[in-house]
Amino acid sequence: MPKRSRMLPFGWYPGNERSCREELEKFVAGVTPLPEGTKVRGGIVPHAGWFFSGKLAARVFHLVSRGGQPQVVAVFGGHLPGNSPPLLVMDEAWETPLGDLPLAVEFYDPLKRRLTLKEEYPGDNTIEVQLPMVKYFFPQAKVLALRGPHSAKAMELGEAVAEVARELKVSLLVFGSTDLTHYGPNYGWSPKGFGAEAVKWVKEVNDKRFIDETLKLDAAGMLRAGAEDQSACSAGGAAAAVAAAKKLGAGKARLVDYYTSYDVMPGDSFVGYLGAVLLD
Repeated sequence: MPKRSRMLPFGWYPGNERSCREELEKFVAGVTPLPEGTKVRGGIVPHAGWFFSGKLAARVFHLVSRGGQPQVVAVFGGHLPGNSPPLLVMDEAWETPLGDLPLAVEFYDPLKRRLTLKEEYPGDNTIEVQLPMVKYFFPQAKVLALRGPHSAKAMELGEAVAEVARELKVSLLVFGSTDLTHYGPNYGWSPKGFGAEAVKWVKEVNDKRFIDETLKLDAAGMLRAGAEDQSACSAGGAAAAVAAAKKLGAGKARLVDYYTSYDVMPGDSFVGYLGAVLLD
């Protein structure tokens, strides 16, 4: 059976089951659950290593998981330019420290009939860093792993995934993976200089527009904001998840939290992190 092995080194997430479980238990301790009866379709999660953004991603997965266990979890990554086709992981399983994740192979042919797709290889952190969390919070689910480009093709991808789920009569949750503004000398972009004022501008201006578009479930607006403001490295992944969630019935989103790597480890270079849940 074709199985994808771990690509990321241990600094991105722990290397064994016990350490993963201990980290995840700490991340979600004390989280206030969503109101009883809330219908959740998925979420938006950051994809830096667990040291920086793991707490926020875990809290999104945790809140969504309390609404029910799906048969399939779709994870939409990104890091693709607008002229790329969507990418589909076509293996049968993916290795994680908590055990192998079965992949939703039944989606592959129906998706390829609807869209021009290329095989995803050799891997990308936008997807892989989420997978131990998927295994932990959705232990019985299969995973559908895709990457959406920074273009309208991302929305077509999300809608196609939702349509195939309905065609196959399987329950589905969707997660879009993106980090926000990459600021400072490490990223070659620092239009507001350095220090507290730069951090304030990223939080209150540059990332805010992308967050606002996300909370409105405006996938096209997310793509525009990401391109015009350099405020999202994987806007295509997030936009695909929003498009899929809306196709499934989502009508609103709720912010779980927002912070930056500056809040974890201050420095002239830092990255923004968004966590949100997508709701009916």
